Amino acid sequence: MQRGSKIWLRLAVLAVLIAVVGFTVHLGLLPWLEPQRLENEMGYLQALVRRQVWDAILILGGLYLTATLFSLPFGIFLSILLGFLLGRWLGTGLIVCSATAGALILFILVRWFLGRWIRSRLERYPEAATLAQGFEHHAFNYLLLLRLIPLFPFWLVNLVPALTSIRTRDYAMATFLGIIPGSFVFANFGASLRHFRLGNPWSPETVAALALVIALSLVPVLYRVWKKWGPGAGSRVPG
Repeated sequence: MQRGSKIWLRLAVLAVLIAVVGFTVHLGLLPWLEPQRLENEMGYLQALVRRQVWDAILILGGLYLTATLFSLPFGIFLSILLGFLLGRWLGTGLIVCSATAGALILFILVRWFLGRWIRSRLERYPEAATLAQGFEHHAFNYLLLLRLIPLFPFWLVNLVPALTSIRTRDYAMATFLGIIPGSFVFANFGASLRHFRLGNPWSPETVAALALVIALSLVPVLYRVWKKWGPGAGSRVPG
């Protein structure tokens, strides 16, 4: 591709990204990006889901996308909230699509426009260099593993690949597939809270959902133990 074509392509992508951010601002989503505000508006959101489910999907999906794009630290809270409001299956689908879209937009921004600035900021995080090493070979499989097993913070796994040679298509696909299990676990837990009763909090559905959350939280610990003591110790993913 010629240099002039690349410039026009980057300008077109930048225009699309600005349009997405502008649409988010137009919807008035930015003031909602606080857990306390979401808690206060829970009744409104529940009523919106009952009356206008597509409007609710647009708002909640936009919130999740924006939170991912700006690397805000309450993705788990939002995942549980979407499960509670939309149910485990629709909630999971919206989480996966919104998080993938937000991560992909961030990936493009960093790779095409903010790479040098982001690289200078990540130098203060030793785990960033460790993380980048794994993308030297089999980048797709490495990212898929990192999405399946949260060995590093989600925001860091969103940023570092953009500074490597991984293809955009591989980044998007590995992200989409890799976050499905975790998204389901938290959306399922949120959905189980619909049946929460003070007199009988430990219903079978709630216990099963909580067990999945605990199991997911133990996966990184078990992986590190296996990496340290299992066959071929020391030759696997850094983390």
